[in-house]
Amino acid sequence: MPMVLMAQATKPEQLQQLQTTYPDWTFKDAAAVTAADYDQIEVMYGNHPLLKTILARPTNQLKFVQVISAGVDYLPLKALQAAGVVVANTSGIHADAISESVLAAMLSVVRGYHAAWLNQRGARQWALPMTTSTLTGQQLLIYGTGQIGQSLAAKASALGMHVIGVNTTGHPADHFHETVAFTATADALATANFIVNALPLTPTTHHLFSTELFQQTKQQPMLINIGRGPAVDTTALMTALDHHQLSMAALDVTEPEPLPTDHPLWQRDDVLITPHISGQIAHFRATVFPIFAANFAQFVKDGTLVRNQVDLNRGY
Repeated sequence: MPMVLMAQATKPEQLQQLQTTYPDWTFKDAAAVTAADYDQIEVMYGNHPLLKTILARPTNQLKFVQVISAGVDYLPLKALQAAGVVVANTSGIHADAISESVLAAMLSVVRGYHAAWLNQRGARQWALPMTTSTLTGQQLLIYGTGQIGQSLAAKASALGMHVIGVNTTGHPADHFHETVAFTATADALATANFIVNALPLTPTTHHLFSTELFQQTKQQPMLINIGRGPAVDTTALMTALDHHQLSMAALDVTEPEPLPTDHPLWQRDDVLITPHISGQIAHFRATVFPIFAANFAQFVKDGTLVRNQVDLNRGY
């Protein structure tokens, strides 16, 4: 009997729905799976260390993996591709939460809340060492024009920001006033007040935010990383802050991650750090499960998926 490894926790009624709808399938969580089951597993819901173990078996039957994140850089993509496994992510479900987190970071700076917190911790003066401003009229440069980038662009535009997107070719994208290609960002970098990384991690985007990129900024922009930590060269980031090429950084993801407690980034007043929580949403299991349920139904029918399939060549 084919088996689904339920690495992602489900609500009891969700599991019951699967068992009732697919009586010819077995559904086991990771704690219940034994070595004797490995070659029966055709589908994995969520990620688990057993994935590599299963893929290493020449007799494995794995055909479909549904992860619960947007990024898939942590998966053994080459091994999955070689084995002919189809992979789906949950891109899109985090878009509102992440875009609101970015707005919160920008607003906390321009409206003085970050400075106020530093003052409250320190001098406690009835004045701030800055003049507050607004986001209206400021330029936001977003690397990545997918669902997260578009959600952020729509919200930022509503606040009066001028939003420029960066993607592979410079093709138009919804809610962006302009878009440019990766190879044509010099002018946008020179005029940006805020720079956001919303890109997946691939060999192309690893350390994309480097000394060379930071040297092209002219407005002392704030950098916000809600993509993947290794997209930013941490040493180059700290140098750019020291040299005032950047005014601030807000990091929801870091390199390394988790960030060690003695890392110098923790000590900087010009860096805001959140522990990879920008995409957290309420009722996560209720939001993720319908994506898996729809894909599993189609997979059982004909081996294909209906949504969120990952291009394993591109890594997203």
